[in-house]
Amino acid sequence: MKKGKAVVLAALALALGAGTASAAPNANKFGLGYQGVVAGNFLQGISGRYWFDEKVAGELNLFYGTVGADAGSVHLGDADLFLATAKVLYAPVVKPNSRFYVGLEGGLGSIGGDVASDTSIWTVEPLVGAEFNFTEIPELGFNFEVGYKWHHINTSDLSVQGADITDLNIDGTTVAIGAHYYF
Repeated sequence: MKKGKAVVLAALALALGAGTASAAPNANKFGLGYQGVVAGNFLQGISGRYWFDEKVAGELNLFYGTVGADAGSVHLGDADLFLATAKVLYAPVVKPNSRFYVGLEGGLGSIGGDVASDTSIWTVEPLVGAEFNFTEIPELGFNFEVGYKWHHINTSDLSVQGADITDLNIDGTTVAIGAHYYF
């Protein structure tokens, strides 16, 4: 009798979906959402992520940022940053509701405004991250990433304390968070 109950309960659980889970959340789906660098350099942007299969993804991000430059009580001006980046992600660990991934991001952008004009920027970042999905809302993915980003800024007319600067490197550790809705 106990054996029969166990078989019936196992069949009922499988029929109702208990104990079953997709090994690849949102594989072969496009996700649109937010990606923001919250530690390192503060940037907020729109993001599109696509998982080609369980383990490989690509992501495109468009960031916009603005900054005001002051020297003491004198306002030197404002600058706008536009940055487009692309990422390649590989997930060596895939669980029913999460992925651990490593990746490489690269990007190009420009800075314009009162402080600097004719200024270009490029960036490269190796990173590690994870994406999580809730069983109740599998189409919504939350991610966080930690990486080391190299920024190189090339300008023709940036001056600090009378010295002309043509190349500026801003390097450091970054932490990013994001959320994507998968269609």
